[in-house]
Amino acid sequence: MQMKRFIYISLLLFACFGPKDVLAVVKDSTLTRIQKIKQPVKQADAYARAAEQCWRTGKYEQGLVYANKGLVIARKAGYKKGEAELLNHIGIIYDYQGKISESLSSYYKALNIQETINDDLGIAYTCSNLGLIYANQKNYKSALYYHKRSLKLRKEANFKGGISASYNNLGIVYMYQKKYKLALKNYFESVKIDSELKDSSGLGDSFTNVGVCYMDLGMLDSAEYYFKLAVPIRQGFGDLLGLSNSYNNLGTLYEKKNDLPKAKEYLEKGIAIGKSIGGKDIIKYGYQQLYLLEERMGNYQQAFENHKLFVTYGDSITNEANTRAQTQAEMQYKFDKENARKEFNDKKEREQAQLILWSVVVIAVIILIFSVFLYKRWRIAKEQQLLIAQKNHLLELKNQEILDSISYAKRIQSAILPPKKLVNEWLVNSFIIYKPKDIVAGDFYWMEAMDNTIIFAAADCTGHGVPGALISVVCHNALNRSVREFGLIDPGAILDKTRDIIIQEFAKSEDDVNDGMDISLCTLNTKTLELKWSGANNPLWVVRSLSDEVVELKANKQPIGKYSKYEAFDTHHVQLNAGDSIYLFTDGFADQFGGPGAKKFKSKNMKDLIFEMKGISMDEQKELLETTFETWKGDLEQVDDVCILGIRV
Repeated sequence: MQMKRFIYISLLLFACFGPKDVLAVVKDSTLTRIQKIKQPVKQADAYARAAEQCWRTGKYEQGLVYANKGLVIARKAGYKKGEAELLNHIGIIYDYQGKISESLSSYYKALNIQETINDDLGIAYTCSNLGLIYANQKNYKSALYYHKRSLKLRKEANFKGGISASYNNLGIVYMYQKKYKLALKNYFESVKIDSELKDSSGLGDSFTNVGVCYMDLGMLDSAEYYFKLAVPIRQGFGDLLGLSNSYNNLGTLYEKKNDLPKAKEYLEKGIAIGKSIGGKDIIKYGYQQLYLLEERMGNYQQAFENHKLFVTYGDSITNEANTRAQTQAEMQYKFDKENARKEFNDKKEREQAQLILWSVVVIAVIILIFSVFLYKRWRIAKEQQLLIAQKNHLLELKNQEILDSISYAKRIQSAILPPKKLVNEWLVNSFIIYKPKDIVAGDFYWMEAMDNTIIFAAADCTGHGVPGALISVVCHNALNRSVREFGLIDPGAILDKTRDIIIQEFAKSEDDVNDGMDISLCTLNTKTLELKWSGANNPLWVVRSLSDEVVELKANKQPIGKYSKYEAFDTHHVQLNAGDSIYLFTDGFADQFGGPGAKKFKSKNMKDLIFEMKGISMDEQKELLETTFETWKGDLEQVDDVCILGIRV
């Protein structure tokens, strides 16, 4: 319905690749670092953390690589707790991919191990995952059983975060059953605990669930209030799955409020994010609501196309095979438990029989020993045959999955970029050119608004592609902290603090990390048009409306990151006039090879082009810059990420 699997982030508590990136995944720095760890237990735990980080950010195929490598090591080391944790990560990834049979199989294997070693919190963790799958498959009896079992174990351990998640999950099942009073009671229990723990991520999930409940009850204003409480929380945590769910919920809400254009806008946002992370459930729900909306708006052809997409994604998730897979997994779990009990009892009976027979006659003892020996030999042979058959089958499945993963790659949108809607609100007469070299980029643009002041920047992190993107997340977070946590608005002070945060973050690594970023950062008072600017290696260009030249403000010749000599970043003050334009950029445009002789475009030619465009609109400037870049590049490969911000005041 409204929530589906999208509260896994709340449950687990401890809660962007192109084709080339997928092929190179096992060669990344994370894999290299983990392989250097000598102790098998620590190495298995490191793989588990890496797998979790991957599925939390939608990198499911990479997460499976890490989890399966860790699983092999945990099993060789006899590390049962780690084996169960890795099986849970595998189950979560399969669930997100809509592979219900594989997901259930992994969860039940983990549960068997955890019950054997009496890992109560591990059992609670797995039971929550099972409860979510059964709720999504509308098997509410099983879902309630597993969620209540999880809640009981977490209460016994006084695990506050886990108790909150279990209340949240119980509320979801009751909401599916339309028992709204019980649902809201459990949701607000979760909100109470998350507030005590100051768990913003958990609050985001609880607020969303309360909103869904109120929407089902027809209390639309209350629903909108709680939905909008959840959105900034999920944006702040980079929770793409939760954010896509929030947008879909808002789309459904506005449809109910008869604001059809806004409903369509939010549903399309939710679908786009769902596609970027491969979330089939969220895509299915989005297309279901979108086709109903288009039909209501009289767009019957578009409604028909969206209905086909809804059916396509729905068939890949919920079908008879999934129902059979649930039954098969449950039967296998029960069979394994019963078989273990019988083996224990059989062994005990045999030992008693042997003691009796020893007291009778030696001949009877010899016959019994010989019989037991033959029986054990036969049983071992059978078990070995079964084990070989199972391993062969698993090997075939893994080979097929590897082939599928090579041919399956999804674009993932960057979660750190400001939404287009906010950019247009804050900087009305502006343009942004953003061209990653390898789908994901080391370049990024960043914005914040405080009263009448807009803070914005164009940044270039070390490298491009996946390594650059990983560095950009650290740098983006450091900028956010400098402004939001430390309350800085002076550009030079922001860059100083950002450098300190980045150096502190990289200092935690076992390796010597020298990465960082070049940046051009401005603050603009929208009332007085006073501009303050500071730069690390990257300059700022100002084009005056009544001048015949491009004014260049020079940056400090030092990066944001580790450097031989640290100096405070300078803050430049410029009084702008109406009609003046400013330009922030990285080096990708000027460094692009192309044209006659395959030479670099160069900064001087870029500056001349900016000046020549002085008399045209910002939209026309953007189009001309993009056309010039593509024409210059021709058939040559793009050498670096490109990011340009142009603003006319």
